[in-house]
Amino acid sequence: MDITKIGLVGYGEVGQAVAQGLMRNKRVSIDVFDIRFNNTDSPPDPLKTKAESNGVNLREDIDSLVINNELIISAVTCEEALKVAERVSQNLASGKIFVDMNTLAPKVKTQISRLVEEKGAAFIEIAILGTIASYGFKSPMLACGVKAQNFAHFLNKLDFKVNFLSDQIGQASQMKMLRSVFAKGVESLLFEMLTAAEKFKMLEPVMAAVVNHMDKGSFLDIAETWITTNVVHAKRRAEEMDHVIETLEDIGVEPIMSIATRERLRKCAQLNLFEKVKPENLAGYRDVIRSMVKLNYT
Repeated sequence: MDITKIGLVGYGEVGQAVAQGLMRNKRVSIDVFDIRFNNTDSPPDPLKTKAESNGVNLREDIDSLVINNELIISAVTCEEALKVAERVSQNLASGKIFVDMNTLAPKVKTQISRLVEEKGAAFIEIAILGTIASYGFKSPMLACGVKAQNFAHFLNKLDFKVNFLSDQIGQASQMKMLRSVFAKGVESLLFEMLTAAEKFKMLEPVMAAVVNHMDKGSFLDIAETWITTNVVHAKRRAEEMDHVIETLEDIGVEPIMSIATRERLRKCAQLNLFEKVKPENLAGYRDVIRSMVKLNYT
């Protein structure tokens, strides 16, 4: 993929990181539009001043940015992503490429791909899996789309960390959404647990106990144990969570995650999986999860 003219919509944290990585290719010209550039207040918006000092070319509107570039990247907020795609699509044509880097549901990515492809242009979805604050443009990313493999190769030559996942639009977003179930869930669990620990004046010992447990083996081993024993002990664990919830409420910590945990355990217990599937057929997490899905556990 030989691209020299790139337009970037959005110059927030993601946009700045992406622009920084792209500028490692001295042949690439980067035009940038951000709604904040049009702020007429005095002094100028700091973001505009920063963009100018970073050496990107500022555009006053999306239309001119799309018309004058071969590849357009959207790095805006979730709320604005579809609106930006609709606006960009008005000036797309055959041969152009539109890349969406926003965190969106798979069905929205598919909707955007239709807008783009109706104009004869190509669509690529990018899912950013790491935190830009920590890794910058080197954050791990997934790419989907017919031209995604070539685009990933183009970026990786600039030291990006992009893995091509599939020609099918939506799969990168599916992966990101599913990872978020775990990542954001564990983050929220930690907040709930550690808030209660601090109220009991046990913050450091509680964290140390959890760290010691998690560091004993690989996460895959831990996950296998959690999933395979869950179907056996879900009822007892749900009952234990009644006491956990009561304990948190007694010290004024709202047990949001703990209540959700109890309800998930109750649903698992009600399934009676071991009565419906031979225990020897549930040797690992794959067997357990697939059996539960077949029994319409959701």
